[in-house]
Amino acid sequence: MNWKSYRIFILLIFIFMTMLPFLLTALTADQEQKIPDCLLSYRFGPEQHMLIVEKSTQNLFVYSNYNAEPVDRFKITSGKNNGPKLEEGDMKTPEGIYFFRNILSGGELPKADDYGEKAFTLNYPNPIDRKEGKDGSGIWLHGAFDGDKINIPYNSRGCVVMKNKDLVRLSKYIFLNQTPICIYNKIKYETIENIREKRDCLIGYLKEWKSNWEDKNLDGYIGYYDPGFSYSRMNLKQFKAFKQRLNQRYRFIRVILSDINIYGFKNYHVTMFNQLYISDINHFYNKKIQYWQDVADKARIVDEFSVRLPPPTKFEFSKGNYITIEEFQKDYLKQMESKTISIAPAEIHLKNVSIFGQTVKLFLKSSGDLSKVRVVPVLKLEHNGDTTLKTLEGITFKRGAPRGYSQAIALDGRETTVVMRKDKKAQLKSLTLFLINRENDVEQIITYIINQ
Repeated sequence: MNWKSYRIFILLIFIFMTMLPFLLTALTADQEQKIPDCLLSYRFGPEQHMLIVEKSTQNLFVYSNYNAEPVDRFKITSGKNNGPKLEEGDMKTPEGIYFFRNILSGGELPKADDYGEKAFTLNYPNPIDRKEGKDGSGIWLHGAFDGDKINIPYNSRGCVVMKNKDLVRLSKYIFLNQTPICIYNKIKYETIENIREKRDCLIGYLKEWKSNWEDKNLDGYIGYYDPGFSYSRMNLKQFKAFKQRLNQRYRFIRVILSDINIYGFKNYHVTMFNQLYISDINHFYNKKIQYWQDVADKARIVDEFSVRLPPPTKFEFSKGNYITIEEFQKDYLKQMESKTISIAPAEIHLKNVSIFGQTVKLFLKSSGDLSKVRVVPVLKLEHNGDTTLKTLEGITFKRGAPRGYSQAIALDGRETTVVMRKDKKAQLKSLTLFLINRENDVEQIITYIINQ
């Protein structure tokens, strides 16, 4: 080692030793810092706001899962009687994790009491409340015209009430069926280290539940559901039989979870995520919310419900040249007018679609049998400055594809041109592209719909 290299080496050691105390202090502070124990998604997943009510101090806090401190705070008044709500008319505010279902305003609000300008309805009783035999309804987060009403603690019939101007400011954080509100008597705080341990455990349960579903391991899949679970008027036994029929019908099942958020309260947890379900017969994209309760050696799903998510209306991913739905439809209709599609097999090109190392999954839907549909991906790979073209043959689908859906084809590459050839007897109705990154999270869903 020459003298110059030696001096650089000594300088790096000096810088490291100088910074080490600060790094250790930051690490220790992160481990010792405490946050509300419901925030299991702390520094995890997409940014999401959560409302936290503390009845003992008559405060409502707004937290982000990327901030250990509240980003906003409001004064509220809650139920006249102490304790969690148990039954109709007990004048108590429930405690637990809830979601906002609807917004009421104007003539939709009852005139018998002061509900202010608008109200957000809560899903009380939630699945855990119902399992524990709790009763009642009509629990809302709402405003009040009478400012004096807010200044009196414990002054509602069970709702969480705040000033109108505060509710307007709070509204920007609330999204129906997405924004959770956790109501405590007194907030319980937990170290970030313990928060992460609990979250990792729940993520493990979620991954195993997903894997059992994809592998058609029915016993393992159903084993994650509570004995009292019901779905669409089916009890657990009927639900298992229903899933068994689907497993026999589908050749493959793929479930991709993204935008995962997790919340906790006492002995139960709530997972919320976007779910892409793909099979050879069907596919759909929705937001799913699951209530898990700790039972014996693991957590089990007490209930789950989904909200269908629409696909985005424009292909925008990374950098490159994009094709919009309007452009695709215009090109398709032009070919329709020239009879090139209705008379003979035709080709539809998506050109210069940049996916940058992602996986593309394609689905076709037609009004007739897909007797000869072939997907031909052309990969352009760059290596040492040279450009090499490589063509991969896709799948040729047999006549009578169930419900007009094709199988999926996956490919990796930097730039991809997709060519579709279809039989003249089947009119193409839609093309859906699922862009999936290497962590199996859905980055974009693009649907090209031809409804002419």
